Amino acid sequence: MRIPNFEKIKEKDSFLVSSYATGMHPVPQFYKYYWWVFWEGSVCDGKEFLCKENRMSTKKAFDLIEQLKKENKPCWVYNGRYPRLDPNNPFDPNSDVWRNVEWMPPLDQDPDEEYNGHK
Repeated sequence: MRIPNFEKIKEKDSFLVSSYATGMHPVPQFYKYYWWVFWEGSVCDGKEFLCKENRMSTKKAFDLIEQLKKENKPCWVYNGRYPRLDPNNPFDPNSDVWRNVEWMPPLDQDPDEEYNGHK
């Protein structure tokens, strides 16, 4: 993974949008994704940028990416996947696999705006 860096993102050989994100699961009820969109207007760079305070919902992140593309400004995209605590999901929250995991509300209780079925 490339660490967010203001100097590196300005390099001419960089793509307009570089993704360091994982693919999204096709069932939005299983996981919530948070996103980090790093660009020249970000509040900071380095590992400090990839913190909880700078993460965005799916809708906000993709809206920002589209805006930056229109303005021809490069960005680097990162994400994190968090399981949803929904009784219809196949996850057992008591399993060791999910120990110390940040659980998200069920999709129908998630207050974020929807983007292609995801929140």
